[in-house]
Amino acid sequence: MQTKIKFPSKRLLLLIFLSGVSVILLESFDLPENTSFLFNLFTLLCGFSITALFFIPSVIIKNRTDLDFMSLAHIKTPNAIVFVSAFYCLYFVYTAEYFLIKYCDMFSKKLNSEANIFAVAFVLLAVCVYAAYKGTNAIARCSIFVFVFSFIVFLIVFAGNISNFEINNTEFSFNGQKNDFINNTSFFLTPAFTAVIFSVLSGYTKNFRSRQIVFSVAVTAIVYGLILFFTTFVLGEYAFAQDYRCFLLSKTTHFGNVSGFDSLYLSISLLTVFLLISLILTCICKSTGKSSSLPIVLVFSVIIFVLFICSYHFNAVKELLTNHYILNILTFISAVVIPVIYLFAFGRRLND
Repeated sequence: MQTKIKFPSKRLLLLIFLSGVSVILLESFDLPENTSFLFNLFTLLCGFSITALFFIPSVIIKNRTDLDFMSLAHIKTPNAIVFVSAFYCLYFVYTAEYFLIKYCDMFSKKLNSEANIFAVAFVLLAVCVYAAYKGTNAIARCSIFVFVFSFIVFLIVFAGNISNFEINNTEFSFNGQKNDFINNTSFFLTPAFTAVIFSVLSGYTKNFRSRQIVFSVAVTAIVYGLILFFTTFVLGEYAFAQDYRCFLLSKTTHFGNVSGFDSLYLSISLLTVFLLISLILTCICKSTGKSSSLPIVLVFSVIIFVLFICSYHFNAVKELLTNHYILNILTFISAVVIPVIYLFAFGRRLND
């Protein structure tokens, strides 16, 4: 199905926000126990500041040409596009695998440990294939509902935990080591993969303004900050003894005698991962020069599923596919290095 009708850029930014939030929803043991709240907050600000910088090359291309980077690459370097497309396709396969594995791990540990994890991944991918075939515009329309639902969920979880606050003054000291800074900043930099999604899909949007990117990244950072604040002063040390702190926050949420809103957490996790993988499949299509192609979506979905199976049979493969350092390096190359090369190579000739 071809989708050439442009949609408001605000919808893409909703998708970017929801995709970025999926990182912390599936977060497990990435933050060291010996670091204080202020230290973690500082690394959060560092990570998201760098994330905002990752958008700059694609924003320049969008503002100067009204094209996304991939469309520009197809126009300017038709003879070399096969290599650029291949790299971006591999990048998006890796990113899809990263989140598919993390979601299925969470599903197995927190929802149903007896479920066939391969069946869960297959069903999720099948739904994403259908969404990707319908096109980016359809996914963007769906994001409006998911955003409203996620806003309500976060409001319920935060409001329902206010009475559980236990302020610990030691958390307002600045405790953390150099390795902790690198680890935490790298974790909070993980949402920068959304800059690559923007660089590939921004050509579908209209009425784009640069400040929209700043707003989207800032809102995502605020959500991360609130989750960090509540897990620190509501869960305390208990947060480091269990998996998935957002899940624990949803469990401790209560209004009077009504408690335990973990089903809301599970729902929003599923919806954000669904949107993210669907977007990734559309990015793969765009990287090959198609707005939507069922054969391409199916082929790469099969590749993602095969890699998923391998990851559960070979632990080394799983560790490789869920390493946020590797993801961030690949993101830096995809969002910054390659687009900047095009900017320097063509400069004033971008509009020619």
